[in-house]
Amino acid sequence: MKSGDTRRTMTIRGVLAEITRVEKDVRREANETEIVQIIKRERARREEALGFAKQANRADLIDQNEAEAKILAEYLPAEVSADDVRAAVAEIIAGGASQMGPVMKALRDRFGARLDGKLASELAKEALAKKPA
Repeated sequence: MKSGDTRRTMTIRGVLAEITRVEKDVRREANETEIVQIIKRERARREEALGFAKQANRADLIDQNEAEAKILAEYLPAEVSADDVRAAVAEIIAGGASQMGPVMKALRDRFGARLDGKLASELAKEALAKKPA
């Protein structure tokens, strides 16, 4: 706030408001995993809005949503690389998992909030499709 960066201030205030709303819903303080999920959800909203802004050729909204998504990304833990996820999927499948659900659960347990669910899902589907029946 003191730096005068109103975009950063408003973005962080929005996230804090969402965290407060969740805390009121569950009637306890949000833990780190929940907070990371909230920030990811807010970033996803900005990216969705960015897509709509690009379709409408709204340069002002494109700039705003790109900047806000970048701000939110700064508060997220570094994501796991695709190679690490691919190796983990292969290891899990070799361990006996043959369906999507158990593979995704094992990945979430192993990597937690650092896991990009969309990437993991794609890699798991690809690996399960290659697995001999």
